[in-house]
Amino acid sequence: MKYDNDEQIIKAKLSTIKTPEYDIATEVNKKLEQKSSIINKRKPLRIAMLTCACLMLSVGVLAATVLSFNKIGSKVSPEIVPILQPIEMVSEDNGIKMEVVAAYNDDEMAVIYLTMQDLTGDRIDESIDLYNYTLSEGALFNSQVIDYDEETKTAILRIQANGGEKMDGKKLSFVVKSFLSGSLVFDEVETGINLTDIEDANSQTIPLNMEHVSGGSGTMFDLWEKQGTIQVLKGDEMNISLPQIDFMYISNIGYIDNKLHIQTKWVGDGIDDHGYFYFTDAENNALELYPSTVHFGIDESGNTMDRGDYIEYVFDLKGIDPKEVFLKGYFVSSGKYIEGNWETKFKLQSVNPEKETECKLDFGTWELDRIQVSQIGVTLLGIGKYDEENNPQIQVNMTDGTAQKMELSTSFSQNEKINLKYLSNAPLDSTMIESVNVDGKLINFKH
Repeated sequence: MKYDNDEQIIKAKLSTIKTPEYDIATEVNKKLEQKSSIINKRKPLRIAMLTCACLMLSVGVLAATVLSFNKIGSKVSPEIVPILQPIEMVSEDNGIKMEVVAAYNDDEMAVIYLTMQDLTGDRIDESIDLYNYTLSEGALFNSQVIDYDEETKTAILRIQANGGEKMDGKKLSFVVKSFLSGSLVFDEVETGINLTDIEDANSQTIPLNMEHVSGGSGTMFDLWEKQGTIQVLKGDEMNISLPQIDFMYISNIGYIDNKLHIQTKWVGDGIDDHGYFYFTDAENNALELYPSTVHFGIDESGNTMDRGDYIEYVFDLKGIDPKEVFLKGYFVSSGKYIEGNWETKFKLQSVNPEKETECKLDFGTWELDRIQVSQIGVTLLGIGKYDEENNPQIQVNMTDGTAQKMELSTSFSQNEKINLKYLSNAPLDSTMIESVNVDGKLINFKH
């Protein structure tokens, strides 16, 4: 295991495709008129040939542009299409073509749509996951497959990146160095573990220096870092295999200080094999019990070391009856690992300016002090320690009486500064925003 861890022909559509700053049909006509005005009139045959060639070339480029843009437009909300900026930059390597088709951004986030197509083989499928990829500005990237065409072996992906204020008007470089495909997903994996059979393991632990861990997550992780050294289970005291899972096994399990520890050892060759455990009730409903994790290694002497062979999942089951819950798992085998060098350069221009208002809302471990709203969505800015298990519920109220609920897209916390981005399914008209409902509390915007 390495580390843990989401959206025809040409002529008929020219008049309907509108972009913020570029009218395709008008610009093509202009280019054709410009070329015909400078041709030497003493060579009529050459004029005809050049004009024909120019027209064929222009229509060919235009066809690719319109078809790619339309393909993206058909996979997103129709209301999003008017704010999409066409990019149409292509990079090809190792028999695979990457095309950055369109994008949009505000002062907080950029959303980029691209396609990946295998021109020579079967290395791309609906499970494609970009592994090593970068954007020259911004941070906190995530990629989601929103469509896959099996006939053309083409996947459409949506990339999200925070830091849009650093991207506006700049020439950006988007690079993909590797991706995964052919992943196998195993959900609702029965562990067969009965919590009532698990014993206290306080006397069978080893110390783990938190400066030497290779990763981790969850609400307890910050506390562990402050403690400096924590106790984890001894390695390989057990070997509990799970159905169909040959890339990991449970190497120990027990209670330490009244918290359930499940230690796993990852032995597969997949570069990004990953997964997690969760609990269900008797009706197979997943419970909101989330573990904290820590990644480490164990040497031949039984001492912990900085390596990611083991992951220990820690659950606080206070108030939970062990007889009424069932432990299950979700695991992914990463499949093929494809390397190459795909790079495109382009510029982005922000959509309409944001509206912003100050507010003071206390969420216990952190405090909200500002709200920003743009066409793309809502951004909550605060300070403190963000509780990822309790996301504020957001609804935007408009002056015409309509309302739109928002889903959390990304969360970022660094040096106690918190940034939560909620994306809208359709562009918001900032001039018509009356208020934002944050967990039932109204924050009004001035007009």
